[in-house]
Amino acid sequence: MTRNRIGLLIFLLLISPMSKAQLRPLHKKNHSVNEQLKNIINFPDFKTAGIAFLAVDLQTQEIISQHQPDLALKPASTLKLFTTASALELLHPNYKFQTLLEYTGTLDTNSHVLHGNIIIKGGGDPTLGSVHFEQTKMHIFLNLWLEAFKKLGIDSISGGIIGDASLYHPDPIPKTWSWINLGNYFGAGACGLTIYDNTYTIHFTTGNSTGDTAKINEIVPYIPDLVLESTVMADSINYDNTNIFGAPFQNKRIVRGTLPLKRTDFQVKGAVPDPAYLAAYELHRILSDNGIKINTAPTTLRQMQANIHPQGQSTTFDTIYSPPLSEIIKQTNTKSINLYAEHCLLQLAQEAGTIPFTDSAAQVLKRFWKAQGMDIQGLRIADGSGLSHYNALTPRQMVYLLSYLKNSSPHFDVFYESLPHKNNPGTLKNYYEQNPEIKTVRAKSGTVDGCKAFAGYVKSKSGREIAFCVIANNFSCPGRQASIELEKLMTALENFDK
Repeated sequence: MTRNRIGLLIFLLLISPMSKAQLRPLHKKNHSVNEQLKNIINFPDFKTAGIAFLAVDLQTQEIISQHQPDLALKPASTLKLFTTASALELLHPNYKFQTLLEYTGTLDTNSHVLHGNIIIKGGGDPTLGSVHFEQTKMHIFLNLWLEAFKKLGIDSISGGIIGDASLYHPDPIPKTWSWINLGNYFGAGACGLTIYDNTYTIHFTTGNSTGDTAKINEIVPYIPDLVLESTVMADSINYDNTNIFGAPFQNKRIVRGTLPLKRTDFQVKGAVPDPAYLAAYELHRILSDNGIKINTAPTTLRQMQANIHPQGQSTTFDTIYSPPLSEIIKQTNTKSINLYAEHCLLQLAQEAGTIPFTDSAAQVLKRFWKAQGMDIQGLRIADGSGLSHYNALTPRQMVYLLSYLKNSSPHFDVFYESLPHKNNPGTLKNYYEQNPEIKTVRAKSGTVDGCKAFAGYVKSKSGREIAFCVIANNFSCPGRQASIELEKLMTALENFDK
């Protein structure tokens, strides 16, 4: 063998390991994100957990790190990203919900009498009277309705006020929600005629000693015929440890649990039993307070079990518009508002021309993403908010959605601005407070019993724009500890320097 050939052989042997290392995919290399992922997988309280993770470079589609990315797990509130993204794509950021005021019968302008009924026709607006927008606060809509009514030139109604929530399925609650959630504010279902975020507030005064009975001072707004059976007691805690139990359309609510000691106005929020009836009651009240005579008590189409127009066609005399969908979605993702997400999901079915209930709306959502090229195997949509334990998705599906929005959607900026971030942390407030050096993480968190999840975007130290999703189900530690562990992945992604 010649000296040149020997030299060439030695050279090839020397570079061979280097070449293999260079060809090895990034997600299989030793780097800081993979090291953090390994720590999470080996975390003792995650021994029983299902964990799935994927992080992808949005420009090159290179996988930075992964662990069981095709494992379908409960996503909790990160499912809202699917719901809100679908709403943006199918409805448009400027889409607005409508609530109509109509009358049936005839107007007698000589005697100033409406011979008929006033109908509040719900259009699925989740923001009517909501506390989350300046234009909907402080009962502004009731004053607008009063002014519209005065323009009719009448001072009495021979019929009454009827709330029409028939746009959506009569049962406002997704069938897979747990009983423990239903009476609480976060378990308020989407109604064709929603009002005040479908929420009321119980104001408690608690005692000075552990075991003292908590006294109910008032309920706001007033809910006609609501009966509260409360065994709430004071305890040496600093948080709300109560649950409200009760089904839709049932006026009895059972309140159980404990509240902090020595509080003069501790507020606990519950789900309104019948939002359409409350809307009819509120309009009846404000008209009566302003001298309008109304012959019959407020009611709803559901309660009447009759044709909404027994006296013929209706006439619309006022329309209330919601804020644009872009603003609704921002509130939905930043504050994780379940009610808004459920409305967005049902409206997909309504605008698609199918029956607007959860199952049909879920099919609209899944068909859309399948048409965009997503592999939807294992994707289960049981509601719009992620409250159901029957939901399931994979990190690969979530990252596909995030990548599609960044690279293919004209509505990306709206979606991106809706995610919690450093200057508007929303449900990521604890993360940003504990990690003040973090600047670029924009992500949605998710929490239900035994589940923690995060999904969103981050810009790494090396300049990569990254989409990621991590989900953990069935861990044995408290939820806050699980969050702290998973949040370390987001920090590692921002600090990634390769």
